[in-house]
Amino acid sequence: MFYGLERPTADVDLIELAPRAAAEIMMGLGIRGGPLHQKYRIYLDRVAVAAIPEDFETRLVEMFPGAYHNLHLMALDPYDLALSKLERNSQKDRDDVRFLARSIPFDLDIL
Repeated sequence: MFYGLERPTADVDLIELAPRAAAEIMMGLGIRGGPLHQKYRIYLDRVAVAAIPEDFETRLVEMFPGAYHNLHLMALDPYDLALSKLERNSQKDRDDVRFLARSIPFDLDIL
């Protein structure tokens, strides 16, 4: 959704970069049926197995700079997102990559 795809979703996929203790607190509050879900109808979905490109942390994009004092929500850059979706190769993921390729558009030398 960060890049403009308008497929409705109620979960936020996450890859933990925070210290383990902070991640455990976030997941406790953000699980389906937890306080975050009950109040805002959104929940966190920990990505257990994901093929994320090497050094993706260096290319993360802050989603809402300055919006929160103690929270920084980051998104994969569009190239890393596309590569991770192509690895899964589901129809939904291929459609997402097609959307990204049309809306960004991709520089094939970078990709």
